[in-house]
Amino acid sequence: MNYFNEYLNAAKELIKINSVESNAVDGKPFGVGVDDCLRKALAIAESLGFKTFYGNGYYGYAEIGEGEEMLGILGHLDTVPIGNDWDIPALGGDIIDGYLCGRGVLDDKGPILATLFATKQLIDSGFVPNKRIRIIFGCDEESGWQCIDKYCELEEIPTIAFTPDGDFPVINCEKGVAYFTVHIKKPKYVVSVCGGERANMVMDKIKCVVCDEMAEKLPANNNFGVTVDGNTLTASGKSAHGSSPHLGDNALWKVVKFLSDYDQTAKNFANIICNTDGSNYNIKCSDEISGNLTINIGTISSDSENITFSLDIRHPLCITREQLYEKLCKTFDNGTVEYGFFHNPLYIAPDHPLCTKLLKAYGDVTGENLKPITIGGGTYARALPVAVAFGPIFPNQESTIHQKNEKAKLSDLENMYKIYVKAIEELCK
Repeated sequence: MNYFNEYLNAAKELIKINSVESNAVDGKPFGVGVDDCLRKALAIAESLGFKTFYGNGYYGYAEIGEGEEMLGILGHLDTVPIGNDWDIPALGGDIIDGYLCGRGVLDDKGPILATLFATKQLIDSGFVPNKRIRIIFGCDEESGWQCIDKYCELEEIPTIAFTPDGDFPVINCEKGVAYFTVHIKKPKYVVSVCGGERANMVMDKIKCVVCDEMAEKLPANNNFGVTVDGNTLTASGKSAHGSSPHLGDNALWKVVKFLSDYDQTAKNFANIICNTDGSNYNIKCSDEISGNLTINIGTISSDSENITFSLDIRHPLCITREQLYEKLCKTFDNGTVEYGFFHNPLYIAPDHPLCTKLLKAYGDVTGENLKPITIGGGTYARALPVAVAFGPIFPNQESTIHQKNEKAKLSDLENMYKIYVKAIEELCK
């Protein structure tokens, strides 16, 4: 008995739904697309025999089994914006050259749906779980976590939980996540600037309009990858997840480095922002458990007086959000710094049964004997008292999460599916 093919067909259906958050409408707090995706996921779960609940568009869940204790499996159906220049259909759900393709295939429609079918496979094979299994569908993970905040306010909290929205073998430590918005005075030569989509995405497009006096100085040909068309400068980079900014190519860096040869203000700005370890922001730090701090400058915009940009900082256990704020205020002492979205760090001891059982499941399928890891990404796991992130990305696997051409190799999805079957069995026997 194996439901992997049925799972793939269902995943294709979810991928075809554009579930980027949009304006609330008619009781759908995150827009029509997200709500459609939630209702579709619940319909699939109900067809498999799960009891389902629709949480007013904020969240939903599918539950099966009996018992006082509960295993929670928490994932999300919303996605980051689709972005530009895809070479494959972004909402196609197509299988191309051995890959399942489309926005959300890895983050997080594909993995959370796999746990649903994995649970169904176990139950139909005769397995009787010793606790209830509740698969929770969030709808606002990429934009603010209102969904899981609402769930935690209104619903039963799982005894133990995992989220299939990270890396294998198991993530027992997550760095803190701290967003900040910075406002600095706009240089006289800048007419306007606009780039990026979200703080947690490396900026892959930027447009900067400069005054005539500056435009006359700028050569059309340069080594920075900047296109000069009259007064307008544009540049393209490579998007990546904000927790791994070193894997991207920030378009803003190209523009400020280019302008640095012609303006001291641009040079000073470039000297601060063109790094991903926080060194020139004066916030660089690390510790043995959670590793190094990372920083991403994800969006930039302007008005008549100021330039505004967003920072996504993933910080180790050794520094607090408040300490970061104080240091940033000193770095940008001629501007203002504002607090934004944040999550405190997560840490579950490696010898906790949740970790050891998930590691066993991973090892039983892959034959690998690995230790828990730390990431900079912020997963739903930190929203619950006893939870970790578990897959779907395998060690040394190239990830297309938050990038164009998001896709997953079918063989990797099949191994992921087998691991989730084994993990749910280990946690519920």
